[in-house]
Amino acid sequence: MKNYPAFLCVLFVSFYISITSSNALAAKNIDLLLVAYDQGESNAFKQLEKALKKQSINYRILSMGRAAEVFRKHPLNISISVHNAEQLLNNRETAWPSTALIELSQRVNPLIVYSGMASTAQAQILNHMKTHGSYTLAFYDNFDPIVSKEYVQPFLNTVNTLNEFHIPSIATRQSFNDLSFSPAPLYTVSGQPALEAWDEIYRQTDNHRVRLELSLNPQEPVVVFAGGYDDTYEDYFRVFIEATRQIPSVTFLVTYHPKTNGAIEHRWITERGAGNVRLMEKSRNSTAVLTKLSVAVMVHKSSIGTMALYKGKPVIYIAEPEMDNFLIRKKLASLASSPEEVVRKFQSALATHDQFLSLESLGMPDKPSEFITAELKAILEDLRQSKPVRLSPER
Repeated sequence: MKNYPAFLCVLFVSFYISITSSNALAAKNIDLLLVAYDQGESNAFKQLEKALKKQSINYRILSMGRAAEVFRKHPLNISISVHNAEQLLNNRETAWPSTALIELSQRVNPLIVYSGMASTAQAQILNHMKTHGSYTLAFYDNFDPIVSKEYVQPFLNTVNTLNEFHIPSIATRQSFNDLSFSPAPLYTVSGQPALEAWDEIYRQTDNHRVRLELSLNPQEPVVVFAGGYDDTYEDYFRVFIEATRQIPSVTFLVTYHPKTNGAIEHRWITERGAGNVRLMEKSRNSTAVLTKLSVAVMVHKSSIGTMALYKGKPVIYIAEPEMDNFLIRKKLASLASSPEEVVRKFQSALATHDQFLSLESLGMPDKPSEFITAELKAILEDLRQSKPVRLSPER
């Protein structure tokens, strides 16, 4: 009898070690690793999560840069400390340390690595995990031709080869023909899950409540301006401010880009604003919520333009005359480069805009999250059965 406590203690320790080892193995061997750096892909991945959970796909999230802030408290976020986290946040060309790559492959063994394309580090991770046997897939979250987007160049300059690209629309797919990979990856038109998030936001937004909160009259016309951050941004934010002085009957709500602190916007609104321009705080209503109130949406080069157009809002890009994207080319959105042009395009957009931009008109699947999840599940089944997953040049 006296030996029972010792025996029970040994039994408990053995059971605990067995359970702990089992949990560690479960955490290491996962179906999917999502790799996020920017806000755009983070929004898409957050929407994708619902479909992944519904299909019982075991996944984790590796976040860095701006995405580290987005997913900091997420229960499935993998935290790997790096000495250059601040540099990584501010410069998308910053390399991920080799020690972090080694730690990642020691901690997780994903069948699929599904990454955004916004940084050098993401390309490094795909390269590294591919050598460890993972199926590598890159998600392009923008509708513009890939060759024209500066933010993806560090990724494209670093990635060696991968298994597949997911691309938001048929129109965007054409630009991938200019990329050169050997062997050639698959190119799948997958849609952009972030669009679906706006459906839910619009369903939940009470226009009356938001107007009361912002002290806006029920019939007061509102225009949302979504900020940017590139080298030309300040020049064209000034163009926007000068245009607002010519439209005093409209209230303009300005939101600044997540990568910035709103200093540019604050300075120009203070110096040249005519009293009908208000800078919105990040902690209050999101840009998406505010656009539901608006009669039109203005942007510099933000993807908010595509989202707003999807929800039936007239969209005006305020940028250099050479600025080009597929919405402007298809005459689904306007481009203005001077205050006078902004006023003219705004008035014209209100008078003529009556067409809702459907997913079908963008040449993309109707339910992007469900489509992507079905694709991932098919790849997982092929990998588990040791079947070749590269079936054709196009999926």
